[in-house]
Amino acid sequence: MLFVSLRDHHYACMKFKHIIWDWNGTLWDDTQLCVEINNHMLERRNLPATTLEIYRDKLCFPVDQYYCQLGFDYSKDPYSVLAEEFIAEYTERRYECPLHDGARELISAFQSQGIRQAVLSAYQQDTLNQAVEYFQLLEFFDDVIGLNDIYAAGKVENGLKYIAGLTVNPVDVLFIGDTLHDFEVADAMGVNCALVACGHNSRSRLETTGVPVFDVLAEIREYVLGMEF
Repeated sequence: MLFVSLRDHHYACMKFKHIIWDWNGTLWDDTQLCVEINNHMLERRNLPATTLEIYRDKLCFPVDQYYCQLGFDYSKDPYSVLAEEFIAEYTERRYECPLHDGARELISAFQSQGIRQAVLSAYQQDTLNQAVEYFQLLEFFDDVIGLNDIYAAGKVENGLKYIAGLTVNPVDVLFIGDTLHDFEVADAMGVNCALVACGHNSRSRLETTGVPVFDVLAEIREYVLGMEF
């Protein structure tokens, strides 16, 4: 007779075996800081300020398309100059931003259930490593994947490379993000997606994807584990 422990049965019934996290806006609560920096850039050019609501409704990738919507003139300020300007202030102020409420506890809960986890971000690799280490989260992640420049392009390509190297079936993988672009990345990778509306895009925009949308990270716990803890 075959005996299966409750623990083994739980693993067999779990929805996902591997979780890929976006970083900025999903785990790291940096949205308001981004709005403030954008407004400093706009003010220096005598352009109208933006708001958190406008930011969440307009932010898109590639980011150069978003800057056009704010009124920046690339004939006067090339995107490369604007990107460097943004990153300079962001780098100086980034640790003003905390993790989202419950982020550490959620990551720890998933690890305790044997779920492998990774970070896939449009943040530059070196600074991504520094941030994950600053919050003492490296122990929770098998992989931390960022970009090689500051222009926030290439996340899809990195995602495709990453999923191709995994031994787990993509249907057992969940990508958790906070933007329409995160959905696009997950879709390109052929993995499941869940989105949180506490980051860089509004709930109304996220809901157009048709995937589960949660207001806060804590709501994802039961969705992933299928039980209350």
